[in-house]
Amino acid sequence: GQSIGCKPSRSRTSTSSLLSHIMTLPLVAALAFALASPPPSRCSTRDALRRTRPASMQFGGLNPFRGKQDGATAFCLTLAFRTADRGPRSLLGQLDSLAADADTSSEDGIAALCADTALLLLRRKQEWLYCCGEAKDHGRDEAALERFDRLAIREAAKFDDRDSSATVDAALAAAGVAAPAGGPPTAAVVCAVGCLAGDREAALGGADFAGSATAMQTALEELAAARAEDALAFELFWVPGDDSEALEMEEVVLDWPQLMPC
Repeated sequence: GQSIGCKPSRSRTSTSSLLSHIMTLPLVAALAFALASPPPSRCSTRDALRRTRPASMQFGGLNPFRGKQDGATAFCLTLAFRTADRGPRSLLGQLDSLAADADTSSEDGIAALCADTALLLLRRKQEWLYCCGEAKDHGRDEAALERFDRLAIREAAKFDDRDSSATVDAALAAAGVAAPAGGPPTAAVVCAVGCLAGDREAALGGADFAGSATAMQTALEELAAARAEDALAFELFWVPGDDSEALEMEEVVLDWPQLMPC
């Protein structure tokens, strides 16, 4: 599997970037892109993410003069699928193509990756089996980015904590039976974690949802329509990450209990 970690280290208008690559366990494929100078294990440097904001007046913890584009919203969107093949037009094949073709050298490239990922998932709406998500608005950019960090770490732990010996392909290999060409049918879990400038929570009608295809569609549309300067951070995880590996739906339910049929 692969993992590429990322976050912009800039104001909304800067263009410096760096891509870091992290190898993970075989059942995991994680894609994340950064415009920071991250430590080699994970892109988590936060100091350079601060952006200048005008001082605001606070009344009971709320700012009555706050505009829709003030602050930022942290997203965590998870979908479960079942895929019968691993070809280039399959879900897993298209995720691999996103990883191979992504341009992380500019803000526009990061925004394009965010949009392309959201569009890929939207186009496969009829294949969604389970879904859940969070879109929490924060009045300060730093608070939203801190929430993004926590969400990304939480999700990475789920995807990284996979036992490769418990897979269908491992069982077949132990029995001396080859897996089907191109890989066996499998369940798949895709999780997009992002941070967008502005208040996006109101469009979903609440911060959390489970089993709501409507809320998931709205959240993905927000990611797809984000401008380059509004895409503050983005990470994409998916499993399985190898053509020969398979994931059972029972494992999905155990590891992602918050997922509900949608």
